[in-house]
Amino acid sequence: VQGMSGIADLHARRDGTPAFVPMVIADKFCGHALASAIGMALFRRERTGVGQEVHLPMLETMLGFNLVEHLWGAVIAEPDLGLGYVRMLTPHRRPFATSDGHLCLLANTDDQWRRVFQVIGRPDLAENERFAKLSNRVLNIADLYAIVGDALRTGTTAEWQARLDAADIPNGPVLTLDAMLTDPYLAETGFFQRVAHPTEGAMITTAIATEFSESPGRIRRLPPRLGEHGAEILHELGMEPRA
Repeated sequence: VQGMSGIADLHARRDGTPAFVPMVIADKFCGHALASAIGMALFRRERTGVGQEVHLPMLETMLGFNLVEHLWGAVIAEPDLGLGYVRMLTPHRRPFATSDGHLCLLANTDDQWRRVFQVIGRPDLAENERFAKLSNRVLNIADLYAIVGDALRTGTTAEWQARLDAADIPNGPVLTLDAMLTDPYLAETGFFQRVAHPTEGAMITTAIATEFSESPGRIRRLPPRLGEHGAEILHELGMEPRA
């Protein structure tokens, strides 16, 4: 599905070779999309008293997800523009290397970019017609990212974070998977939950990220053993397990 929905092709457009996103992105996103659709169907049932079947095709769902921005010129029937959002496809759109790691930063508006130019010591870029306004930045974004990338290599991640924070520019370090387990912010929010499984022993799981003011979620069940809930599920469906 990643291949047929254009996701693998996005890698090829940027790096020359098709590649998969290294996660089960289609399975996970389609699960979220289906849960949302079920919620809408239940809401309609509450309003009308009529239930319905919900079918969510994985390929079309991922195509719709992918093409929100990448349909590009086809949206307005301008084939010369092609498909693919230019700003997303430049090889320079990736975490910037610093002298001791990598840093992500996000600037979109003209004002944000002017502040970035000040931070990297290039205020002159605010007067450069290629970079001063959004319409021209999109066309020259690869060159702009390259300039920012060259600047960030001259300092440490912490140094650049301090400067960008002072200028109110969204930024953050690239955390490794291992580093996430000890990240101070995630520790403060209690995102990683340590639990004791009755048969598997000590386990780490993630908290429920969505916050409901009146009905907060909580972890009520741990990962089941093989077939643990089989009889319970069959009973809910009006069936009984075979002897």
